[in-house]
Amino acid sequence: MLSKLKKVSEPAGGVKPSFDIYHVYSALMSLYLEAPIGRLVLAKRLTLGEASVKTLVRRMKLSGLVDIDRAAGVILTEEGRELVEYLKQVVEYLGPVDISSLCNSCRSFGVVLKNFRNLLSEKIGYLKLRDQVVREGAEGAIIVYCSETPVMPVSGGLERAEGVLRDIALRSCSEGDVLVLSICYRDREACARAIVNAALKILDP
Repeated sequence: MLSKLKKVSEPAGGVKPSFDIYHVYSALMSLYLEAPIGRLVLAKRLTLGEASVKTLVRRMKLSGLVDIDRAAGVILTEEGRELVEYLKQVVEYLGPVDISSLCNSCRSFGVVLKNFRNLLSEKIGYLKLRDQVVREGAEGAIIVYCSETPVMPVSGGLERAEGVLRDIALRSCSEGDVLVLSICYRDREACARAIVNAALKILDP
């Protein structure tokens, strides 16, 4: 099902759109919570220009995810709602996370990959996930395996998560989940995009 997110955001006719998977995901979540939404409001929510949102909505409509009500705005189709319900089962976007006690000048955004620990540790590898977050535009990433005693995968084994990382894990995720935090020192928007894009791409490589 996640392939639909990629399809909406992939280049068409050799032209790369100004939006990516993060924007498709954010649009779906906004529509799920508040639809119908007009294109101008959606543009503000996604911090995209009107032309980009028009293209995004058109592509989402062609993929069967949304319909357009001329009077009310953009609404999810049944297929769109099913995709959101699936997304809610596999990934939870936490938004900005305060880790200032670890790095004063950095920004961080988080996601929880639900029931993903075994797959990550046994088949994918935490380094691949960390590298994907960096590849998407973050300066670094922190990965925590969630449980009553949260731990972090490190070279040579596991290290107990302490302080703010332990607190975030205990309130945000459950046994078997994986908490992933992006670390950025510059663009706030890029930091949010990096963590969501990386999570969705690692879930559907």
